[in-house]
Amino acid sequence: MANTINNIKDASGVFARGIAQTLKDNLVFCGMVDKADATDFDGKNDFKSGDVIYTSIPPRYIPQEDSLDITSTIQDSVEEKAALTLNKTATIGMEMDSLELATDIDVKQALKRFGMPAAESIAHNIESRCLEIASDAVYNSVGTAGSNTFTVADVLAARTKLNQQLAPRGNRKLIMSSASGALAVDARKGLFQSSTEIDKQYKQGMVGRADGFDWYETELLNTHTNGNDDVFEVRTTVSTEGQATLVVEGLTTTTGTVKKGTVFTIDTVFEVHPITKETTSRLKQFVVTADATADASGYATLSVSPAFYTSGADGGLQNISAFPADGDAITIVGAASGAYEQNFAFHPSAFKMVTVPLYTPKGVDLVASETVDGITVNLVRDFDVLTRKVITRLDVLYGFDPVRPEWACKLTA
Repeated sequence: MANTINNIKDASGVFARGIAQTLKDNLVFCGMVDKADATDFDGKNDFKSGDVIYTSIPPRYIPQEDSLDITSTIQDSVEEKAALTLNKTATIGMEMDSLELATDIDVKQALKRFGMPAAESIAHNIESRCLEIASDAVYNSVGTAGSNTFTVADVLAARTKLNQQLAPRGNRKLIMSSASGALAVDARKGLFQSSTEIDKQYKQGMVGRADGFDWYETELLNTHTNGNDDVFEVRTTVSTEGQATLVVEGLTTTTGTVKKGTVFTIDTVFEVHPITKETTSRLKQFVVTADATADASGYATLSVSPAFYTSGADGGLQNISAFPADGDAITIVGAASGAYEQNFAFHPSAFKMVTVPLYTPKGVDLVASETVDGITVNLVRDFDVLTRKVITRLDVLYGFDPVRPEWACKLTA
């Protein structure tokens, strides 16, 4: 009896969909964070690198107390917009001239031999870049830099940070390297756990769920290295609401550096409660968002996050008790030139990611753009007359942004 081989009408679509599925399955961190809603695209297709879409961040309201007449307390609905710039690509070009993708067998073989390895490599590239962006943007930090310990108290401190910022209670994640995770699991081996969680520890090297988090591991976490200066102070008093720069002094002249991702506190600037705006006993943490180098006087202008707000009038944006003032001491997390792996805890809504379809050219051999659970892969295959090769190109165009970085916390150890 002759074999029956099914022909594929949409070979490119099936192949691209298989790659998108594999890519999605291999995204650990990026698989957990929020994805931009299709309504953010405004119905547009065929994006190009550099395009920007905007996603909404819910308004921040301040409840009024003991006031039946709200005439004088009506608040503007300030719906913040976060820009997701589509400026990151992951691309692989490969020669597949021996695979025609004409039948079920061809597609399965191509996916197994070429598509899946390509998708896994793209996933690793995307994960690494997004984890670096996330760790550079998160300003909440707990733990003792250089201690290389992950005690129950350390993880609970991260949980407390998220609670203090009113992050949603459910669905919180903790992502660590295998080495850090092993230390954390070892610290908990004598604690009572459900049998299913103990099973995960010993069979998978993971805690599973503990301390209010679902635990995950990856080998793609970013290592942050501080600049070569760790003693400096505020030079110029801040006086503008929403300012996101800080002039500092006391750096080593011309060679002193402060690196992007460095977390610091200012000795007179305290955190306020997100809703009541009452001053707390906690110094507010900030993160440097761009590398800075001292000038000949030892001064430098730091770009920082979050921006400075001392007034609750701007849509409830107040986040500090007072502006930084000339002479205020600054304390960074870690030591000068210290290198620290950036494990962190977060709620998925702290970050948002989007992948989009690219322009689909006409008159080529195969072309497709397929999406699986918010992850889009673009495929083009064509014949190169100069080399007589059939070249297949896979592209992922994406944007990633920390839209609510206060809902994440680094565990520096």
